[in-house]
Amino acid sequence: MEAGERKRRMDAGCAAFNRGEFYEAHEHWEDVWNEVDDPDRRWVQGMIQVATGLHKLQRFRSDVCATLLAKALGKLHDVPAVLDGFEVGALRAEAERVLAAIGRGERPDPASVVLHCSKAD
Repeated sequence: MEAGERKRRMDAGCAAFNRGEFYEAHEHWEDVWNEVDDPDRRWVQGMIQVATGLHKLQRFRSDVCATLLAKALGKLHDVPAVLDGFEVGALRAEAERVLAAIGRGERPDPASVVLHCSKAD
């Protein structure tokens, strides 16, 4: 995948994510995931799992969300702070926060998770 196409798809996924359209974000990022190699492939898969987990949380499936976030955190354990201009390190911290809240029996608001774009691309 050419760099420009990867950026376009990653940006589209980020925009969808930040609108709370987590399933759509997953779809955009999956296009990238299908084309890249490790370690980026693993990190993008972690982003996909965070988005899918939040999608499930929107549908009151905290149990499925927790499973997906745990899997995502395993893939994002060594992600750089910034990947493709996105603060994925901060996304990992947000996934940890949501997972901990679910573990306490809470239902966090999926819209409280935002993926920030870094100026250092």
